Amino acid sequence: MKRCVLLHQLVPAAAGADEQDTLTAATAVEAALAESDWEVERLALGLDLSPAAERLRENPPALVFNLVESLPGVAFPGPAGLAAAAMLEGVGLPFTGSRLAALALSSDKPAAKNVLRTAGLPVPPGPAEGWPGPFIVKHSSEHASFGLGRHSVVSALREPLPAGWFAEAFLPGREFSLSLLADRGGISVLPPAELVYDKAWPPAGVAEGMPRILDYAGKWLADDPLFAATHRCFTGIEDALASQLANLARRAFAALGLAGYARVDFRLDAAGVPYILEVNANSALAPDAGFAAAAGEGGIAYRDLIARIAEAALSAPDMQPRSPPRSKPPPRKFAVRRRLLADDVTAVGSLCRASGFFNEAEMAVAEELARAALVEGEQSGYRFLLAEQPHGFLLGYACFGPVPASLGAWDLYWIVVLPAAQGSGIGRRLVEMAAAEAAEAGGRFLYAETAGRPLYAPTRRFYEAAGFSLEAVLADFYAPGDAKQIWSLPLAGRMKGQAGHG
Repeated sequence: MKRCVLLHQLVPAAAGADEQDTLTAATAVEAALAESDWEVERLALGLDLSPAAERLRENPPALVFNLVESLPGVAFPGPAGLAAAAMLEGVGLPFTGSRLAALALSSDKPAAKNVLRTAGLPVPPGPAEGWPGPFIVKHSSEHASFGLGRHSVVSALREPLPAGWFAEAFLPGREFSLSLLADRGGISVLPPAELVYDKAWPPAGVAEGMPRILDYAGKWLADDPLFAATHRCFTGIEDALASQLANLARRAFAALGLAGYARVDFRLDAAGVPYILEVNANSALAPDAGFAAAAGEGGIAYRDLIARIAEAALSAPDMQPRSPPRSKPPPRKFAVRRRLLADDVTAVGSLCRASGFFNEAEMAVAEELARAALVEGEQSGYRFLLAEQPHGFLLGYACFGPVPASLGAWDLYWIVVLPAAQGSGIGRRLVEMAAAEAAEAGGRFLYAETAGRPLYAPTRRFYEAAGFSLEAVLADFYAPGDAKQIWSLPLAGRMKGQAGHG
């Protein structure tokens, strides 16, 4: 009998209905796995990841079924939910659903839309594309109808939006959700579901002017008027439209690098043309949720659905358990350049998002440093090294520079490598080149800082392997229980490296 750890977040008693739904899903998934001859152990994840990580390392299961969507007490749960995937990748265990990089990308709605648009997929236009209005204003990283309501649809944007929010065209047409299930047989698209709004709108008890959208209460609270006025429907969808939506959903799944399962939401414009609203890579798996309903409509029993998700995770080529010593991935061809180009500012931000390690404020800082270096060059105090594939795709970068008012101290401000390219020597090459360049400019030490949380254990191992020594630990620096670590690398005897190939 195979052993599975069912991982979900700690859910406080006072948590909202969307978080309580996680416990409902966990109970149902546990029962379904047991019916499929799995030995199941539940594990709740709190803000401190270290107990869970240690428990998984001491007694590694064959599989982790990952239901973590948030962490308790975090203001914006969606991005915090990435911590579970980061921990599981660090421990090296197979787990269900998408990998960290894909989760990070899909949870950043503007970034995901940029990727989809670049892939030739239809997404609603926004102010930058010249859309005159009306607009719908959404949170950049939250799902579960977070923040939606009567105020969300506006005819025009009269002032800058708060950080973490964006606007796009509000489309007046029909609304659909397509659930996808991926395994060795490919990507299966389950029957499409239409969200049907009552003809008498708005329903009794709802203020006039409510647009045809589903707010948080209408989605989760059974006694809310919108809950009874909206219906999931699998009938009446034209075959040609269903086929078109399925094709777009498959392409979106592939473009964002998703795995396991996901849901793609669509809305039609006034002419009946479909646009991708959102892609949810961590769909709710409760038996009464839309994903399970679509599976049932497609003839897949709930037990079999959960079994297929589990088996798909075990068979994924990048999810095989790692056994020490870890074999290195095949080397990647890459070149390193120093000169920043105009589109590198956006590329740096996208790379930081894909890593899953940084919050919105940190990613904004990363882009700002790149912008300053692009405009001012070395006068900005920031130097860049950018590792890219021959066709120009950014795999990693380092930002470093002299510490003001010091004699020979240099800071390695940022070093980020695409998760899929980690372990292939890119990070080590960037450190070597930064250290050599700093040494030639009179540098004596190169310093790096990182956090003490378990999430950053791979980062700390990287610095140690690159020759850094731990110089100081500042307890509770970033937050209670989250220390700052300061590492140093002596620069004596190093010579400037040339931009080259790996």
